[in-house]
Amino acid sequence: MKTLIIYYSLSGNTKKLGDFLADKFSADTALIEEIHNNTSLFTMLRLIFHVLLNKASKIRQLGVEPAQYDFVILGTPVWMMRLSSPMRALINQEKSNFKKVAFFCTENSAGGSAVFEIMSKLCDKNPVATLEMTRADMIDLDNNQKLSSFIDTCQGE
Repeated sequence: MKTLIIYYSLSGNTKKLGDFLADKFSADTALIEEIHNNTSLFTMLRLIFHVLLNKASKIRQLGVEPAQYDFVILGTPVWMMRLSSPMRALINQEKSNFKKVAFFCTENSAGGSAVFEIMSKLCDKNPVATLEMTRADMIDLDNNQKLSSFIDTCQGE
């Protein structure tokens, strides 16, 4: 099964997890990049505004075609218990190209289940599997039971 992992990462945690999963699945990866990709105060305020109003960010083209993949795994950070605006933009643009999906998120403590509900509605698909990872979960990826279970479920599809 040809797999693509698409993720957005501001702090690097979601990228770390996405790259780990790509290695486990022998998958291709694509990083979602915003048009205005920097960490200035104005950019951070704009991101907060977008998240609070459930608005999509302006993102760059992926450089890959999700329609060419059997399975797409989407990864996002959870911001203020909400879906990140770059992931919202990606799903809005590409949802018709997803055949089968799974979701993962990185979070401080909670919010992933609500984010997965939104992602499922936006994709108009139920995910094969979901994975919520807190900062504590990210310490030892090789020995994380939640992560192992997610991988096993996805590979069983």
